Amino acid sequence: WWNDKRGKAVVSTQSTGIRDELQESFDSGVTLPFEYRMGQLKKCAAMIKAMEQEYFDAMKKDLGKHPAETNGSDLKFAESDLGYAMKHLKSWMADQYVKTDLVNKLDHAYQHPEPKGTVLIIGTWNYPIQCAFCPLIGAICAGDCAVIKLSEVSPTSSEVMKKYFDLYLDPLCYRTIEGGIPTSTALLKIRWDHIFFTGSVSVGRIVARAAAEFLTPVTLELGGKCPVIVDETTNVDTAAKRIAWGKSVNAGQTCIAPDYVYCHKKLYSGFLERYRAHIKDMYGEDPEKSEDFARIVNERHFNRLKNLLDQGTIEIGGTTNEETRFISPTVISSPVAGSELMTDEIFGPILPVLQYEDLATVIKELRTKEKPLVTYLFSNNAKHIDLVKKKVSCGTLDVNDTLMHMMVPTLPFGGVGNSGMGAYHGKATFEQFSHAKSVLHRPIGMESVNSLRYPPYDAEWKQNLMFSLAYYKPSAPTSGFTKYAVSSTFALGAFAYAYAWPGSSGQ
Repeated sequence: WWNDKRGKAVVSTQSTGIRDELQESFDSGVTLPFEYRMGQLKKCAAMIKAMEQEYFDAMKKDLGKHPAETNGSDLKFAESDLGYAMKHLKSWMADQYVKTDLVNKLDHAYQHPEPKGTVLIIGTWNYPIQCAFCPLIGAICAGDCAVIKLSEVSPTSSEVMKKYFDLYLDPLCYRTIEGGIPTSTALLKIRWDHIFFTGSVSVGRIVARAAAEFLTPVTLELGGKCPVIVDETTNVDTAAKRIAWGKSVNAGQTCIAPDYVYCHKKLYSGFLERYRAHIKDMYGEDPEKSEDFARIVNERHFNRLKNLLDQGTIEIGGTTNEETRFISPTVISSPVAGSELMTDEIFGPILPVLQYEDLATVIKELRTKEKPLVTYLFSNNAKHIDLVKKKVSCGTLDVNDTLMHMMVPTLPFGGVGNSGMGAYHGKATFEQFSHAKSVLHRPIGMESVNSLRYPPYDAEWKQNLMFSLAYYKPSAPTSGFTKYAVSSTFALGAFAYAYAWPGSSGQ
């Protein structure tokens, strides 16, 4: 039992169920005021500060990550998202007015963002805070209640998160749950007002099927194979460095990590040479001895990745250590077509590299594959950039860098097709957890103006005026004065017809 200043108590989950408890809190309207939402966001900020060191230690144990990498790619990322939300929450909550045409000139038309209700957030293990906390920020901003399912794959990190989430957040409205597949399965049998899932494509399909049972809207942040194109116009040294970094962060266990590279034939040998040099610069002669290079999360994923190493020619790396779950940064040339290396998301530090001569051929091949979460293009050719932008469908196009699009809070992040649905970060997260309710507020008076819409329609003046209004195009006039003049003319005409013609309600 917990008690808060409102004098309420959290009922045991064994009696009515977590979802029912949170729904009761939501129905009470406690999450609606701006002050409540901002208060919870401030508690989130305090929570991040308080849990920092324990979280660093947990990520070191689960994934072998250096605290600086955990801080920059996970904690600080979430902190930045939180700060942006706190700065803009009031404007996000405000009604958004829309333009009206002549028929509705006297009305107020706007969209009112209302919370969806009680939502489920299913986090993942590779960036535990980022993938659970950032969606939660949006749910809090929107005024929802939320259940956060933490990943069992990174147990130490999940334990730390649960400890601090439960300590800082209002338990009447926000709950964390740990557990494996049976727990997730049980949660998906419950009706939610929105489900936000981050994870693999295969599990994403399971979530989507479960949500369809209740017509529950979903946000699916999935993955897939993110291609990289290195054309002949780019700086090959810089390209190799940025790709090597993007592939090596978290030992490649990132949904937006470069998955494979199309390198122009002219730059191929130089790319391999510079990639090898930059790996050495970042992680030393022996990356296994580097404190900066992470480890594979568990034995199952380690064995899966190790089996990929013989599906092409190893050019760089290829060393492994089963005891420590270490796989070195690896580049593979001549990958076997149709192999798991080239069909499944790699999710590790292994990078296949293919040569090409004609960009059009690469684009044609990419269009036959599933749509990726991100496409990376390294080019100084404006025509090439424009061609890839228009011809390759993907969640995000990142030009001349890797991963960094995630650092722009005003740039929504999400997939398309097989890589997911829905986008988040910044205001987009708020919008995922809100329903934009359309509102039309019309004055109750001046009923004579509306007389032309009521039967009978036999009066010729009604038919003529209705025809004119139906074919009025408010976008046709270009200047503000012209629009005003046309609108005024029609409005005056409506009044004249309503009040002056025999038989009208204005007589």
